[in-house]
Amino acid sequence: MNMQVIKRQPTLEVIAVDAVDAQAAEQGGADRIELVSAMNEGGLTPSYGQIEQVVSKVSIPVYVMIRPHSRSFCYSADDLRAMIQDIRVARELGAAGIVIGALTDEGEVDRSFLQTCLLSAQGMGVTFHRAIDSSAHVVRALESIGSVNGGNEGKGRYEYEREMKNKSESVSESKNRSSSENNSKNKSECESKSKSASVSKSEESVVERVLTSGGKLTAPEGLLELQQLQEIGQRLNISIMAGSGVTIDGIPTIVSRTGITEIHMGSGVRHRGSFDHPVDAQLVAQAKAALIHAVQELQ
Repeated sequence: MNMQVIKRQPTLEVIAVDAVDAQAAEQGGADRIELVSAMNEGGLTPSYGQIEQVVSKVSIPVYVMIRPHSRSFCYSADDLRAMIQDIRVARELGAAGIVIGALTDEGEVDRSFLQTCLLSAQGMGVTFHRAIDSSAHVVRALESIGSVNGGNEGKGRYEYEREMKNKSESVSESKNRSSSENNSKNKSECESKSKSASVSKSEESVVERVLTSGGKLTAPEGLLELQQLQEIGQRLNISIMAGSGVTIDGIPTIVSRTGITEIHMGSGVRHRGSFDHPVDAQLVAQAKAALIHAVQELQ
């Protein structure tokens, strides 16, 4: 499993709900898009049509929110199966990455869920979202994410069930073929599938970054916690991205106090600071300039 090396690069991620938002964010200098729907519910999975349109309209990476509902960060087996399907479609539509997160009933990171999603992502970039801020202990949650990244062996239970079903269907189909020509063709197809499965396993994703406010309501309120998470993240090779309540004027303080160089913005780069209005390219440009300057001062 390949681990990414964290670099002190100023990185600005902007929330988009459609192609208009995404294009404005790119025009303003954003480095990455987080594509969501239903911001009134904290951000849910966008439609397949929106994913396809946004990916086709911008050249910067698009990370798709994979979150079926806002009831909680605890998901059922049916929820997870649907999310695996959403991950597959996002990958096929050209998304660069996904944004995921889940907790157990006890408020710990759901490691089985995370492992299953990483296997399904097959090399896509992965951000663990602010579910961490609802966890029982943010530091313990980050350590748990790092342990999954570090090579926890074995497949997630839902991924395993799906693979067993596919294998069973493949065997049944093979038995129904009687001619030697078809058997030969089927053997070739099986060998090809085997190679594809091997490639998929070797391309297993890892969590690149964690989006967090340090367990507080907003990032400016969680500066001490964010600094601690940043130090742990460096050790785990996981980037920490500060988000929630981030304003352009507040970027220098976040960077200087925490050492974090990845910033996530939503309402802070929109007209009137509201998701009722679209992303403003000029505000994005101001945010990016503030971030670049703050990181230069840090170094």
